[in-house]
Amino acid sequence: MSDPTSEFIPRRFLRCRHRQTILAAIFGGTVDLPDKQQHCVELPDGDSLYIYDDSIISAESSTQPPVLLVHGLGGSHESSYMTRIASRLRQQSRSVFRMDMRGCGQGISIAQKTAHAGASDDLARTGLWIQQHTRQQSLQIVAFSLSGNILLKLLSELSRYPELKVSQAIAICPPIDLTYSSQKITSKYLGFYDYQFIRSLKQDLTVRREKYPDCQWSDLSPFPKTLFDFDNRFTAPLNGFSDALDYYHQSSSKDKLANITVPTTILVANDDPVVPAEIFDDVCLSDSTTLVRTEQGGHMGFLARGAKRWMDDQIIHWLAQKPANIPPANSRQS
Repeated sequence: MSDPTSEFIPRRFLRCRHRQTILAAIFGGTVDLPDKQQHCVELPDGDSLYIYDDSIISAESSTQPPVLLVHGLGGSHESSYMTRIASRLRQQSRSVFRMDMRGCGQGISIAQKTAHAGASDDLARTGLWIQQHTRQQSLQIVAFSLSGNILLKLLSELSRYPELKVSQAIAICPPIDLTYSSQKITSKYLGFYDYQFIRSLKQDLTVRREKYPDCQWSDLSPFPKTLFDFDNRFTAPLNGFSDALDYYHQSSSKDKLANITVPTTILVANDDPVVPAEIFDDVCLSDSTTLVRTEQGGHMGFLARGAKRWMDDQIIHWLAQKPANIPPANSRQS
């Protein structure tokens, strides 16, 4: 395969999965995007969420579909990977939107419920809003980590949304088996990544208690020490699930991937310390889905030689390609 869809070669001294993951997050390279427009998307249950339109004037005449970017757990439209990708798409005069999942970012003031791994309806409503707003017949969606699972779940159930037209989808490091992923993030690496997510969620919950003091699940004392415990005591009951296992079972996309008909690319790294790559070993993919696996890269790291961000390069490349030119399913790049 010719460049830029090339093999991933990690930056010197960054072959370690933890260095890739942590340094990519710490030195994220957030890009300032002026003149963004905030829009409110109303949801059927009375909550709302915000999306941010980064399109420039020249994008209005573009024949290419708009692109929707969706962040991962603990992130927002301001996450570094979101701004980097949006900036590069703006430079191509693409119409691009960044989504704050329900209750994230400034959206905490307009949503009593929170984002969760099965919130495919929220994503569908956002996509439909963008189609109507831009008067485009379809859109492309790029989703990262937890929202990658949401995207894949949505793609498997598109028959519920006949007006939503997704021409291409990209899921980056998605935890398609939530039960197994939850177990591994707690048991591996002394629970380091589990702790990082919990710390972020604790900060968010402090703000949420101030906004919604009557929420019966917000007073978590003692505060959960693991993601499973947090989901069991807060995420699941708040969003209508009986417990964490019920939440994970209903929300995981792994057993639904064979139903996807949209041209879809999934990028994973075999050394991802957050999302265990072995959940993809026995996955059943549809003919329209491509699984690209690298040996290294960590969790959304992919810091490559030449000071390049390989993940970003691939996303931009894939979005510009016709789906038939994307590498075949289960291809492995090392």
